Amino acid sequence: MPPRMRPVVAVASVETVEAPAAPAQASAAPAAAPAAEPAAAASAAAAGDFTARPAGATVTGAQASTSEPDVAPKKVHASKFVVDENENLKSTPEMRAWTWVSISMMGATFAEAVNQVNGLDDAVAVGAAVFLAYVMADLGTGVYHWGVDNYGDGSTPVFGRQIAAFQGHHQRPWTITQREFANNLHQVFQPAAYPAAGLLAICPAMSVGWNAWASSFLFLVCMSQQFHAWSHMKKSELNPVVVALQEAGVLISRKAHGAHHRAPFEGNYCIVSGWWNDILDKSRFFRKAEKFIFDYTGIEPRCWEMPTEDWKELEQPGATSRSA
Repeated sequence: MPPRMRPVVAVASVETVEAPAAPAQASAAPAAAPAAEPAAAASAAAAGDFTARPAGATVTGAQASTSEPDVAPKKVHASKFVVDENENLKSTPEMRAWTWVSISMMGATFAEAVNQVNGLDDAVAVGAAVFLAYVMADLGTGVYHWGVDNYGDGSTPVFGRQIAAFQGHHQRPWTITQREFANNLHQVFQPAAYPAAGLLAICPAMSVGWNAWASSFLFLVCMSQQFHAWSHMKKSELNPVVVALQEAGVLISRKAHGAHHRAPFEGNYCIVSGWWNDILDKSRFFRKAEKFIFDYTGIEPRCWEMPTEDWKELEQPGATSRSA
């Protein structure tokens, strides 16, 4: 398998990292140049430890995937874009409105499903629909997380802000634990308000199973942002019920999600329960999808790039160490 080639990546970030001065290069015969390239790549890879956990790290005790892409990186790269670390972490009235109106519409659709229950068969249908929504939401968050982690940048239409946020999250994962509820969740509940309104409008004409599944799926996909935040918090910071659900594997745990937070961020993308992570990673589902996209578009995912300094998790200001 060919080695990852280190690309030139444009980064927009409030963190200014001063590049070290380039060492003086001794003149060499042209014939020796090809042999020097592998040595330079190896030297660059050894220059820093991009998986070391700094003080304030919010994920611990996990191993990263070490799978290689199925093809060698070539020309076109998805660019990185990092959000402003000084952005507001408090909830505003607008954020609260989007979050709770959206939740209310999803809840109203689910309430319609409950009202439609007429006998044991309908009750079983509701239970099965909710469980199916739970399983599919974990898969859906994994595929979406993989997409925004690897393609596009902050200027991408519709998804740009979320792409930028995910890249910033890799450098400063602790900020998600400092966001107020609506500040964290309005990012997903606001765009979800439109399909939620559509589901509510058509629910009287839909079956009990559909109403239960659709409202539950949309709600769980949106709430995955909160499950994600909890997976970065210490047990002492969490409600005991949340801790119990994490330990039971019902919600993604800090240790389980920790496997994702190591450069080049190439696996463990699912953030509801994490049940799908082993299936997707061991089957190389994402590597095959990346190869397909590369073959037809020439665009490489970010996880094929050689990790550089801007991939490294920063130290949380004023933090010492975080225990599980």
